[in-house]
Amino acid sequence: MENLVFNFKNKTLIKYRFKKSVYDCQHLLIVMSGFNIPDATIYDFSNSLSNSRSSILWIKDDFDGSPAYYLCNDMQFEIEQGISLLIKGVINFVKPKVTSILGGSKGGTASLYYGSKLNIKNIITAVPQFNIGSYVANGYWENVGKKMMGVLSEKNIKLLNEYLINALYKDKHKSKNIYLFTSPSDKQFSTEIEPNLRILNEYENFNLIESKSIHVSEHNQVTGYNLNLILSLIYQLENGITPRFGHVKNGANW
Repeated sequence: MENLVFNFKNKTLIKYRFKKSVYDCQHLLIVMSGFNIPDATIYDFSNSLSNSRSSILWIKDDFDGSPAYYLCNDMQFEIEQGISLLIKGVINFVKPKVTSILGGSKGGTASLYYGSKLNIKNIITAVPQFNIGSYVANGYWENVGKKMMGVLSEKNIKLLNEYLINALYKDKHKSKNIYLFTSPSDKQFSTEIEPNLRILNEYENFNLIESKSIHVSEHNQVTGYNLNLILSLIYQLENGITPRFGHVKNGANW
């Protein structure tokens, strides 16, 4: 695995890691990261993907030491442009038979956004936020919001809140395979997931996996609880197998 930097327009440094595939695997997996504490910019799924045979591209959401939802600073979207170019470049280099994109929370938002924007066939997303602007406008991640928006105005918050949903509405390729992991125990379910199920259900193979367990009471527990399912899904996708779950439930607390 190599630690690399893509210098976009000589001013936006995009840090990433790349691992070549093994055996005869023709699958590329792109991994986006969620918020982490104490280091909000670390790579997600680094150790858990050690058995994957895929080529793997990890992209770090680290711009001047701060996450940016892989989108912008001061409402300038060079970050988004650079990441789009990086993903296209790696796809062109690897020439995979199939590409998938994965992420949880903030990374889940990014996987849905770039998956729809760049027409990536498989999207694995756990507890994504749709209302990006509102999420970073106050509270723990307010400093991230200030850096992304420059000014925490209603106009900027609204633009970021609509960024992901607009990308899904514009997406003409509804044959994608989307796997969304969530839980009604997550307080974000009613604000981020439930209102947006209608547009997601327009995809031919949209799969909703809902967890209810004594081990899932918080937003940040959903991805970990479903890690084995997520890994099994990746192992199938990298072998050319495309599951169709539909709307299913797991956990012992239903």
